[in-house]
Amino acid sequence: MRKLLFFILFLPLWVMAQTVKSPNGTVELKFSLVNGVPTYEMSYKGKAVVKPSRLGLELAKTKYSSKTDETDLMDGFKVTATNTTSFDETWTPVWGETATIRNNYNELEVMLNQPATKRNIIIRFRVYDYGMGLRYEFPQQNELNYFVIKEEHTQFAMTGDHTAWWLPGDYD
Repeated sequence: MRKLLFFILFLPLWVMAQTVKSPNGTVELKFSLVNGVPTYEMSYKGKAVVKPSRLGLELAKTKYSSKTDETDLMDGFKVTATNTTSFDETWTPVWGETATIRNNYNELEVMLNQPATKRNIIIRFRVYDYGMGLRYEFPQQNELNYFVIKEEHTQFAMTGDHTAWWLPGDYD
């Protein structure tokens, strides 16, 4: 009876955490909601590389915004669904240093809802044998029809002097 009670009491905490590993298992990414705040951490060969780091976006007030549109996409979330998939392809570039490129990863898609605003976002993590990437996606919805991102608050709390790359969404 104690084991069942323990499981029932801690089930909500367990359900909130999701883990995905790279194809060869060396990189592990954990996603969780900490008091409604999207958070992730990453390890390589069992050793922490990214400590728990927050995710979120600050929205700018625009001429199209109403007072209810001013709520940022940083907290107050609930997980509505998750999906994990694997992808493995090899393709041939037109030119470059290598004859073929392998694109092999495991993916965790986390669908989030912010009940106070009825807004939905998706955070997609791709975990490769040598690292990970993430992106925010905005499904079509009435509550988030037109918006401007004032600032991205994605954290990368590195455990040491590691190398990271960032590609802004407006790189064109």
